[in-house]
Formats: sequence, C-alpha cells, structure tokens
Amino acid sequence: MIGRILRTAFVLALIAFVIHRLFSRRQKRAVREAAQISAWVLLGVSLLALAWYLAGLY
Repeated sequence: MIGRILRTAFVLALIAFVIHRLFSRRQKRAVREAAQISAWVLLGVSLLALAWYLAGLY
C-alpha cells in the first residue's frame, strides 16, 4: 500500500517536472486551469456519491 502511494507520488512529481521544464508559461497556466477544473468536478462528484450513499442508508 505505501509502495503504491510512493510510486504514485513519484510519477506525479515526474510529470510536474516535465511540465515545468518543457512547457511555456501560457501552457503551464492552461494545465493548471484544467487541473483546477478537474479537481472541482471530482469534488462535486464525490459529494454527490456521498449524498447518494447516505440517502441509501435511510
């Protein structure tokens, strides 16, 4: 389990390093905005799934 977490962290750090080195400032901003939108969507879906699960309990 901890190995999987460390491997995931390493891969994400490697991707961040490549983006930092290869992309221009405008491209970095676009990647950041896309990641931010994806994070909000994931949060919303998670809250909906939690609400659905809690509604199923009652």
